[in-house]
Amino acid sequence: MESIIEYKKSIQERLDNADLLVTKTVNLNAKLESELKNKNQEIEQLRKEVASLKKTNQDLSTKCSQGDEDLEVIKDFFSHMVQVRVQTGSPYEDDQGLWFNISQGNNTISIDYKLGFVKGEVKNDNIGEQKEELSDIDKNKNTTEIIYVPLLKELSLDELKLLQEKLPSYMFETLSFPLDALNQFYSKMSKCLNKRTNK
Repeated sequence: MESIIEYKKSIQERLDNADLLVTKTVNLNAKLESELKNKNQEIEQLRKEVASLKKTNQDLSTKCSQGDEDLEVIKDFFSHMVQVRVQTGSPYEDDQGLWFNISQGNNTISIDYKLGFVKGEVKNDNIGEQKEELSDIDKNKNTTEIIYVPLLKELSLDELKLLQEKLPSYMFETLSFPLDALNQFYSKMSKCLNKRTNK
């Protein structure tokens, strides 16, 4: 009789333990389901954010592409107006400063050159024969210095000869002058390129 009671007691303990384990498992499962639901919501939110960022990126790319096209139209317009063209690949920067590849001319003749924008002091001995042309500029003040480098290697002999007829000799050398004189430089170059030559 006593063994039966102990057996029943043992069975009851097992049942109680099983019930407790089931309860713990159910609670753990409910907790995990809740966490999974939250994670799924977070993932869905992140997907929406990624989709939104992709759309924003596409919109910006479209605007950037349109901006590039508009810039090319503006460059073409100004190139036609002032006969000066900033070439592809400009500007670029090195240890000296910021450089632009320029093409300036008309329907008959043009010259390619580099213009560098360099911080520093412009020295009179670098100006050479252009002193007379830019005499109203204070060449000793601290300013942004413009470096002019003519690019003549690609010219044919006929093109070079025509340029020599139109441009003063110092335009075939590397020059430096203050930023304030840049407009004068463009005007001088344009005037020389457009002047009539004696045949």
